[in-house]
Amino acid sequence: YVMAESGKVYVVGERYDRIDVSTNFIVKAGAEWTQEFLEDATWNVMDRQVAECGRAVAELETERILSLYGAIANADLAGGAPLAGGGTAMDWAKVTALWDAVINEDFNPKVLVLHPRQITQLWRDDKFISSLYWGEGVDVRRGVLAETYLGMRIVSSTKCTNGVAYAMDTDIAAVMLVRRDIQTQDYEDPKGGIYGVVANERIGLGVLQSKGVAKMTNIATAL
Repeated sequence: YVMAESGKVYVVGERYDRIDVSTNFIVKAGAEWTQEFLEDATWNVMDRQVAECGRAVAELETERILSLYGAIANADLAGGAPLAGGGTAMDWAKVTALWDAVINEDFNPKVLVLHPRQITQLWRDDKFISSLYWGEGVDVRRGVLAETYLGMRIVSSTKCTNGVAYAMDTDIAAVMLVRRDIQTQDYEDPKGGIYGVVANERIGLGVLQSKGVAKMTNIATAL
């Protein structure tokens, strides 16, 4: 309120919405090997299989998260509808359009999610390349690429649909609750000569602020 000098201050309490997110999604991955395989291997079998189980769990997590964003109703997206890619290659203009859609919902887009084909298209756009900031968080092998001066970190995955791109404010768009953090348990069956390891976690996913997500479709799927 705008008040005169010595005027009374009106205090209005903040209003909260509640969204229920159930941690009922259990992810498991496992691997088994024989005594003979263990004897003949020239590497640490347990370390290799634990790493592979962790990779499998992370891959399924990624699929579920992208499915969560993909299930947001069109009218609930930033801008009230998906942006049109026009059947042309991903470029700097499309990146800024996604950024603009989220900014105009009063959110701050922090991540740009793309299929590798769209990343390849962007590498051919000088305006995009000139926008990049190569910081400490870059891990190309994991699909975490550079950050643009718009403040969006670029993440690439084949799990993202070719021809679709997202910009999102990851602080408020959705949540992943971890009820049981990933853990590994090894086991053995001496009678059968079998060894194995199982990785598992228990999580929950839910959308919080759908207007913090902008989506673009119909981007060219070929180079």
